[in-house]
Amino acid sequence: MQTNSSDQTLTSSGKSTPNGSLGRPNKKGYKKYVIGGIIIVLVIVFFIVHSAGSSTSIIQTAPVTIGNVVEIVSVTGQVLPVNKADLSFEKSGTVSSINVVVGDTVKSGDPIASLDSATDQATLATQQAKLNDLTRSLRPVEYAADQSTVNAAQVALTNAEADDLNASHQAYVSAQSAINNYSDTFFTNPQSVNPTINVTVQSQQNQIAINNERLEVSGSLAAWKADTATSTTLLADANGYLSTIKAFLSDLSVIVNSLNPGNSSLSQNIITADVATMNSALAGENSAATDVTAAQTELTNAVSSLASAQSQFALDQAGSSQDAIDAQAAQVALAKAELAQDTITSPIDGIITQVVPDVGEFVPAGQVEFSVINNGIYEIDAYVAEADIAKVAINDMASVTLDAYGTNVNFSAHVVAIDPAETILAGVPTYKVTLYFNADDPRIRSGMTANTYILTHEVDNTIEIPYRAVINNASGDVTGSTASTTVRLVNADGKTYTTVPLTIGLKGSDGTVQIISGLKLGDIVVVDLKQ
Repeated sequence: MQTNSSDQTLTSSGKSTPNGSLGRPNKKGYKKYVIGGIIIVLVIVFFIVHSAGSSTSIIQTAPVTIGNVVEIVSVTGQVLPVNKADLSFEKSGTVSSINVVVGDTVKSGDPIASLDSATDQATLATQQAKLNDLTRSLRPVEYAADQSTVNAAQVALTNAEADDLNASHQAYVSAQSAINNYSDTFFTNPQSVNPTINVTVQSQQNQIAINNERLEVSGSLAAWKADTATSTTLLADANGYLSTIKAFLSDLSVIVNSLNPGNSSLSQNIITADVATMNSALAGENSAATDVTAAQTELTNAVSSLASAQSQFALDQAGSSQDAIDAQAAQVALAKAELAQDTITSPIDGIITQVVPDVGEFVPAGQVEFSVINNGIYEIDAYVAEADIAKVAINDMASVTLDAYGTNVNFSAHVVAIDPAETILAGVPTYKVTLYFNADDPRIRSGMTANTYILTHEVDNTIEIPYRAVINNASGDVTGSTASTTVRLVNADGKTYTTVPLTIGLKGSDGTVQIISGLKLGDIVVVDLKQ
């Protein structure tokens, strides 16, 4: 005030009277001084009033007390039966019987409805008859039929073995003709111990190789002839001989087909004739191989047919094998399962709540036709927002009111499950929380709206203040912050306050907050100030 006065004084000393002498100001000048003084006083009062921690007027305070801080998550859910079964037929068909009506009480396993099962019953009877047939003894007529089959297979094998010899002989003749009548035209002394090719060969090494192959062919033909003469040949041996002959003819064909007038001193006509001769040799060898393959196939089939007939005869005489009986028993079980699909049974004890079809109506597979709910055991399905889900835990207790009975009727429940994955509702992620009622109550019905208050945390006998008194000096959640959370502690004069740091704990759903440090019982804090 002295400074202001001095300023004011300094401001006054610089003025002069109209006549230029110092003296008492006139009336008009006096009024100006008064107005200026009033303005200065108002400015000083404004700064005093708005100075923190000095003489601010407190209009609302609250004492630091002992109490219980309770955190509650409030959510609306729907009452549903704990067990509910929507039933459908596993296959399409015509409804032949319905055993229940809506409201009926059923036990687990009770038949609900059935489809026309005449076809499935016939299938089961057929499969059962086959199983019975496998387990009985062989009848005389069946014995005779099996013996006849074995005899026919034996005759077929004998004929195949005879064809084996004939085919081997014919193949030898065809192969010998291919060598002696065609390929030997390209050799000098072809059947001697020193056969020599008589057409141009690209290299001496190739010439020696083809000569040696011709000598080896002579040995194969001789051995093959001996086998045929003594009737001991087997088609496998014939294949071996043919393999040697085929390799020789293939290599010789390469040599012959590479001849030209420039490298052989032969005319094109002679070369063309040589190529034709070579092709005839290859055709003869191919004919021999075809005869052998056909005979071998016939013999293999005959051997297999005889073995199969003998095995079946032995099996029929000994009775069906256990594997065969087990396989047919599986078919019977499959037919029984198919027949069982014609009937819907209740999977739970409960009450029928839905019956859709009528007798005689065709129903598709998989379409819900009947519903069963458990009797008297209900749950609540509620969807908790992302911001609150971390507060909720399994076994949290809850108080529930149902719209049907008003807010004064309470039911107790507890949390039994929390979905790990989100459910998007109206574009917002939520998490399904399932609660069970703690006791059966006939007033609870499926589909009711449940206003659920989940007690997530509680601290008893703790220091608390109204949360409105807490000042958060930084963005975000203030919980646990000491650097940015403060409170205005009323000084002893009851008129001023001091800002002190604060550590808070649980924030109660009733507007209170737990105090960890910074205040003690009996302190008074500012809740609100005059604006």
